[in-house]
Amino acid sequence: MNIMVFGVTHKNSSIALREKVAFSKSKLQHAYEYFKNSNFVEEAVILSTCNRSEIFAVVQQLEEGEKWFKSFYENLFQLEEDQLEGHYIVKKGQEAVNYLYEVCCGLDSLVLGEDQILGQVKDAHYRAMEIKGTGKVLNRLFIEAVTVAKEIKTKTGISENPISISSIAVKQMEKTLKHLKNKNVLVIGFGKMSRIAIENLLEKGVATIYICNRSNEAIENMMKKHHQIKYIPFEEKYSVINQVDIVISATAAPHYVLHYEELKEVYKEKNTICMVDIALPRDIDPQIEELNGINLYHIDQLKEVIDESLTYRTQCIEEIKQFIAEAIKKFEEWYNCLPIYPRIEAIKNYSQRLTEEELEGLFKKLSHMEDKDKELIEIVVKSLIKKMWKKPILQMKNAGITGRGEQMASMVDELFDLQRSLSNK
Repeated sequence: MNIMVFGVTHKNSSIALREKVAFSKSKLQHAYEYFKNSNFVEEAVILSTCNRSEIFAVVQQLEEGEKWFKSFYENLFQLEEDQLEGHYIVKKGQEAVNYLYEVCCGLDSLVLGEDQILGQVKDAHYRAMEIKGTGKVLNRLFIEAVTVAKEIKTKTGISENPISISSIAVKQMEKTLKHLKNKNVLVIGFGKMSRIAIENLLEKGVATIYICNRSNEAIENMMKKHHQIKYIPFEEKYSVINQVDIVISATAAPHYVLHYEELKEVYKEKNTICMVDIALPRDIDPQIEELNGINLYHIDQLKEVIDESLTYRTQCIEEIKQFIAEAIKKFEEWYNCLPIYPRIEAIKNYSQRLTEEELEGLFKKLSHMEDKDKELIEIVVKSLIKKMWKKPILQMKNAGITGRGEQMASMVDELFDLQRSLSNK
């Protein structure tokens, strides 16, 4: 299989490197355009999250893939030649397919079995289809991987009592501050991660949650349901700093939204503030941690809080891997039959065309025959043709499944002179 994955993940890199190789909208567009114009990448799906920056691709030559994509990353993200060394993954063939299934199931996530990655994979695949960067191989693979992951999560219960980066962030704050009851919180951004954090904070009995966002329209419904929630315009985020115990930031900004110099001017150091930055690129200037009374955590530091709640999930791993192995076998069988399917279709079309021509000629000669008798003849002839081709088609599929697809395709082309009809498609 000429399928591979290349990229950077939380397992082999620092948050600083992941920030550098995060795909912004413009870089995503540029990458897909570049792939389309290359003679090397046939299909691609780019998966860019706070924990990973990866490209799944169908390529011309697997052996050249690592070098090609390493050079692509270095050029696109303006990296020094040695910045990626030892900090990227490359997987090929079945290993790449297996990896995607594991990613979808949450086995490769910072939080084992978390649900958010599945939605991120679906979104990445949708963007690739929308921009026409993918084709039948990756479309089939991604749809199958997402479908199987959903089935696995249902059968194993690995995602019961959902755990996410956002809920882990709340746990970290609870650990640092001993409890969250009656605490005041500033949440910057109102995306999915922020909303999950807010739900967790409400359950902990916080006093007030200031939500800082560009507009208050998205927040209005939540404010009606929960009196603790108040809106803060984005440009006024520093105005409540001395009133809060907690800051959570999770925006999609490509730069810091909390700056050291600006915060230093307003922060009175009378209250201890626990800040958690769950964005990538980071939202909070790391220098802010130098201020007395501020405890700052970013995504990679939350690993310490992933505790006994993951015990059951760990026990599910072997069962999940068995499900994945079965799914990969089915995908491989389909992939190996790719050279065969166009031949089967061509044979069926040829057979159908020939049958219709012969029946038309026969019925002209038997014009006196009643319509019901003609219909009966047509049914019998078509049934006979279908039965006649059933075994040869099954043998062709079996050849594909057992890895002899190209060989069988060549034999069928020669036997039925199919190259002309196939090239006209």
